[in-house]
Amino acid sequence: MLNKRFQKKIKLLIDECLEPHGIQTIDCGKKYWNYRSDDDFKYGHKAGVVIGIIVGYYIGKYEKSPTDEDMIEMNEMVEMRMKEIKKSYSDIRFIHKE
Repeated sequence: MLNKRFQKKIKLLIDECLEPHGIQTIDCGKKYWNYRSDDDFKYGHKAGVVIGIIVGYYIGKYEKSPTDEDMIEMNEMVEMRMKEIKKSYSDIRFIHKE
């Protein structure tokens, strides 16, 4: 289980990730990625960025990969903020490559 201090840091990292940064993905051909809606793809992209930042912070702090239990807990923390993440992905711009 993640300690309270680290949980607080994760919440702060998620907050920072929700701020618009103009993230851009150059190649997102629907046929290649096999997705149905831009909104679903953008949410998955943004959630993946958030998880990646959190895992990177974990590795930097503890100098090891997260345990399965810690990974589940970090994912759950991101999932609890799903509505906010969905609202925040409007800053992601996709260039469709056909």
